[in-house]
Amino acid sequence: MEHTHPAPRWWLLLARSAIYVLIGILMFVFAASYTAQSGYIIGILAILAGVGQLVFSFANRGTESNNLWGILHGLTDLAFGIAIFAFSQGTIKGFVDVLGFWAMMYAFLQSVQAMYAFLAARGGTGVNLSSVFVHFANVVTSGALTFMLLLRPAGFDETLSYVGVFPIVLGVLIFILTNQMRAQASRTYHHQ
Repeated sequence: MEHTHPAPRWWLLLARSAIYVLIGILMFVFAASYTAQSGYIIGILAILAGVGQLVFSFANRGTESNNLWGILHGLTDLAFGIAIFAFSQGTIKGFVDVLGFWAMMYAFLQSVQAMYAFLAARGGTGVNLSSVFVHFANVVTSGALTFMLLLRPAGFDETLSYVGVFPIVLGVLIFILTNQMRAQASRTYHHQ
């Protein structure tokens, strides 16, 4: 008897990508006029991104042998979305610090994931080498966001005026990685 699995819900990952881009755009908008409502909006968007990632990861458990990374990213987005929402009532410094720690956790998860993807690519198990480069770009982007938010090399106000670039880049990289995953899943399905 042949087991069939439901098709992955790729639109959830694409929605996460769009949410990251929207977070970046809103960071540009709110940089000069931060209010508690600004933080609430960004926090809710991060929660939605986490929920979408978790739903995708748990729904895709039957077809994906290792979806731990998706679950961890979903939990990270969810937890930091709640933290951003909670710290939005405080000062903008607290909000920026939470965003910086979110970026740091994202960079950590991506660096470990990139390491495993690189090891798998060297072992010839079918991991696309271009996905290793996308993971690397994720690490660099989220690391730069962490640096900009936590260390503020250009000064507090100047840093906030262009920090929205990083979530936009992360959203684009999530979009690229989702399309790579979809293509790899399609090739695997056709070979079976």
